[in-house]
Amino acid sequence: MSSKAPPAKLLEEINKSGTSQLNHVKPAEKNILPSQEVIEDEKQHNEHLENITHFKKTSLKRTESQEKGCLPTPDEIQHEKVEVELRERIGSFNKKDLHHTEVELKNVLPTEEVIHQEKVEKELRTEIDTFQKDGLRPTATDKRCLLPSKQDIEKEKTEQELNQSISSFKRTSLKHAETDLKDPMPKSETIEQEKRENEFRNDIELFNKTDLKATKTVVKNPKPTKEDIAAEKAAKKH
Repeated sequence: MSSKAPPAKLLEEINKSGTSQLNHVKPAEKNILPSQEVIEDEKQHNEHLENITHFKKTSLKRTESQEKGCLPTPDEIQHEKVEVELRERIGSFNKKDLHHTEVELKNVLPTEEVIHQEKVEKELRTEIDTFQKDGLRPTATDKRCLLPSKQDIEKEKTEQELNQSISSFKRTSLKHAETDLKDPMPKSETIEQEKRENEFRNDIELFNKTDLKATKTVVKNPKPTKEDIAAEKAAKKH
């Protein structure tokens, strides 16, 4: 009986409250149809399953499996060995071996040049921003048509005539010429002279200084004689 008591009380409360406190609600009927994207996905899924079921194994090509034994190279072994040694050293490192150092804090202030440069840049920007275009004066563009001078025309005309004469030149107007080959052989006199010069050079190079004889240099002071002195005096008197 105790299990049926709560529903009875609930019905009594519903009857006492009445229908005045209820709000009218219209039922919204929803027709849940699949969207176009869902239809396309399902269509692709069905095509994929159909392709798998009708797949022919005969179209596959036979391949041979190649087994490779990936062994480390000597360089990789050495590299790994070095890493292990480094890790062991780092793990067994004693911090007591480190020396105490004091950190020096430096406040890097800008120099006078940097401050002056920054000040000049700010002034330039201010002048550019506050520049008034009304102070500019209108200027007229002077268009000039640079025509070639008479000398340029004559030069171009001469070049055109020269190019035309070269292109229309006829080789048949050339005359046949024979090449005269000359063999400039030295004459017998030239050969003899060169031979004597070579012998003279050889004699100079092979000259023995020990064959020279010692000589004494005699310095002579030519003094005037009595006759020369008398003649000079007579000449001065006249």
